[in-house]
Amino acid sequence: MDKEICNIKDLSDYLKISISEIRKLVREKRIPNFRLGNRIMFDIKKINKWIENLEEKESLNSLFY
Repeated sequence: MDKEICNIKDLSDYLKISISEIRKLVREKRIPNFRLGNRIMFDIKKINKWIENLEEKESLNSLFY
């Protein structure tokens, strides 16, 4: 993705998951985000880092099971 900051629609396209699933992650405070007024925004660098961390946790879990 070329942008550094994106909205929920752009992130949905980027991650290939539904907007409602992203909203759920935001509500549960499981995905990095910030607000500009009433808009939920995402920093792509932080999202990529978050994904890397999820992958690391998943690979650690697979070592023990």
